[in-house]
Amino acid sequence: MSQRINASLHAKKVANLYHGMGSIRTPRWFYSFIPFKIATGGSSLLIPLYLLSLGGSAKDAGLLVALASLSSMLGSLFWGRLSDRTLKRKLFILIGIASTSAFLPAMAFIRTPFQLMLLNVAYSFFLASTISVPIVLVLRSVRKYLWDYGIGRFNQISGWAWVAGLVLGLGLIKSMSIQSLLILFALINTLSLVWAARTIREAPIYVSRKNIRNFGNHVVEKMRYMPSFILHIPTKMKTLEHRAFYLSAFLFWLSSGIYFTQFPVFMTRTGMDKSMIYLAAVLNSGISAFMYLRVGLLLQKGDGLQILRKGLIMRLIAVGMMAFSALISPLLALLSYALAGYSWSLIGISSTSIIGKLAGEREKGSAMGFLNLVNSLGYVAGSLLSGFLVDYGFATTFATGGFFLVLSMRALKDIK
Repeated sequence: MSQRINASLHAKKVANLYHGMGSIRTPRWFYSFIPFKIATGGSSLLIPLYLLSLGGSAKDAGLLVALASLSSMLGSLFWGRLSDRTLKRKLFILIGIASTSAFLPAMAFIRTPFQLMLLNVAYSFFLASTISVPIVLVLRSVRKYLWDYGIGRFNQISGWAWVAGLVLGLGLIKSMSIQSLLILFALINTLSLVWAARTIREAPIYVSRKNIRNFGNHVVEKMRYMPSFILHIPTKMKTLEHRAFYLSAFLFWLSSGIYFTQFPVFMTRTGMDKSMIYLAAVLNSGISAFMYLRVGLLLQKGDGLQILRKGLIMRLIAVGMMAFSALISPLLALLSYALAGYSWSLIGISSTSIIGKLAGEREKGSAMGFLNLVNSLGYVAGSLLSGFLVDYGFATTFATGGFFLVLSMRALKDIK
C-alpha cells in the first residue's frame, strides 16, 4: 500500500514539474554550447580547405584527417579519465572550449601544410574534452529517468548550432578569406567561454562512466568526422554476431573515411568554389539533424537491423553517385552528400540500438566502447587509404569506398 502511495506521489511530482516531455526545463548551460558549436561547425570545413590552399595534396588531406582522428581518440580517453579521477567537469569543458579560441587564430598564421597538420593534432587533442566530459555533466543535470531526453536535447541544440555555423560560413566564404573566417569563428567562440563559465555548475555527485547508457535517439553530430569517447574495451567478442557487427562497422567507417576525407578535395579539384562545398555540408548536416529523433521513433516500432541495412543501401547509392559525379558532373556530388546525411541518421541510431541488444546488461558500456574504437580505426584507415587511391582517380577512389560498403552489408548476414 505504501509503495502504491509513494508511486502515486512521485507521478504527481513529475507531472507538476515537467507537464510532459515538451515542457521539460532545459538546463541553462546547454545553451552555452551554441556559440562553440557554431564556431566548430563553421570552421570544420575551413581546415581542409586551408590545407589545399597552402598547396596540400590529396594524401596530405587524408593524413590530416587521420592524425586528427587519432589525436581526438586519445584525447577523449585522457580527458574522460582525468575528469573521473578529479571529479571535475567544468574545468575540462572550459579547456576544450578555450582551445577553439586559441588554436583557430594560430592556424591563420600557418604557412605550410605540415605546420597545419601539427597544429591540428594538438587542437584535436584539447578539443576532445568537449566530447567525453559534457555527457557526464548532462546526466547530472537531469533526473535519471530523463537521461535519454537530456542527452537528446543537449545534442539536438549542439547539432543545430553546428548547422548554423556551416550556414554562416556559406554566407561569408565568398567575401572573407579563410584566415579571416578562422579568426571570426574564434571570436564567436569566446561567447561560449564566458557563457559556460557563468552557467555551468560543478556536479557534486560522481557519475560512473560505466553506468552511462547509450540511447538510440541521441544526436552526435561530430561523430561522422571524429570518434566519440571510449569507455572500456572488452577482452573478447563472445559471439559470431558480435564479430559480424564489429566487422561490418569497421568496413562502414573505412568507407566513410574514404568518402568524407576526399569530398572537399574532389570538389576543389573539379572547380567548385568554397560556397558550394559549404552548401553540401549544410545539406548533409541539416538533413541528419532533422531526421535523428524521427528515426529514433521509427526504431521503437521497427527492426534495428532492417533500418541499418536500409541506411547502408542508401549510403551505397550516395557513394555510387559520387563515383559517377567524377565521370559525369560534379553537381551530382551535392545530391550524393545530402543522401549521405540522411543515411547517417539511419545508420548511427540503429547501430547503437543493435549493439545494446547484442551485449549483456553488464557489457553495454564495454561493447559500445569497443565499437567506438573499431569505428575510429576504420575511419583512420579509410582516411589514409584515400590519399593513395586518388592517384588512380576520384572515380576509383569512391568506387572503392562503395566496395567496402558492400562487404559491410554482407557481414551483417551473420546477425539474426
